[in-house]
Amino acid sequence: MTAFNTDEPVDVNRHVRELLAKHHSIAVIWSPDDVRRVRPRLTEEQAWAVLQQVDDDHDANWGINWTTLETTADDLFPKPTSRRSKP
Repeated sequence: MTAFNTDEPVDVNRHVRELLAKHHSIAVIWSPDDVRRVRPRLTEEQAWAVLQQVDDDHDANWGINWTTLETTADDLFPKPTSRRSKP
């Protein structure tokens, strides 16, 4: 088992891709940063919740894409509505 030095950043994508390559498999990796590109006001934990929901519910025929992330984020964490009064 490989031990990671927590003082240095870990390139998770590289490690995952190396492991998958040993098994002739591939995967696309999405992170909370990706979710926050479409919904910047979400917290790290909210973005993680979006990813978990997408992982549980995604349709293999359509895959995961920017729209999937955005619509799932909208479902879980609706954008606040404007409370401006009309003139």
